[in-house]
Amino acid sequence: MIETMSKPLVCALLRHAEDLPWRMQDFGLMGLHLDDQRRYRLHLWDPSYSPGDPPIHDHPYDFTSTIVVGELTNTRYEVDPTGEEFLRYHYTPPHEDQRRADTVRLSGAATTVAEGHRYRQLAHELHASWPQPGTVTMMECQWVQASELTVCIRNRGSWRSGHGRAATPEEIRSFATKALDRF
Repeated sequence: MIETMSKPLVCALLRHAEDLPWRMQDFGLMGLHLDDQRRYRLHLWDPSYSPGDPPIHDHPYDFTSTIVVGELTNTRYEVDPTGEEFLRYHYTPPHEDQRRADTVRLSGAATTVAEGHRYRQLAHELHASWPQPGTVTMMECQWVQASELTVCIRNRGSWRSGHGRAATPEEIRSFATKALDRF
């Protein structure tokens, strides 16, 4: 499907964004599932909608992300005794409210990915995404059996749920406008 989602087709979808069931993640990401199996998603990014740094996290799926327009810096993190200290949460989906916490030291390696390029991320790899406003990405997910997920944050008390919510009409207009400005 990623190969069939050409830039003109994505642009056409965005011109009718308000007619589609977008989901909002409270770290500056608005997503649209493109199939019933939740294998393919279109993402619109606007970091101004994030209350702070993006959370460092892993996923219940391996994925490949293609930058349709814009630019994104993907930072992969590894445990490093000399790295920066983070508060680390572990939880079993979908029970975020039963998470447990500890601390961990991490160091990161950043890669910037530009329009037309892609990157691959394995489910267990910790990472954070730093997009430019209006960046559009197309994600293909391969679901794996993940018994536990991890989120690491710099500031205590700044937990943000991984569960999406319905995007408001205002959010949809704002994200789509910034994305269309990149076409």
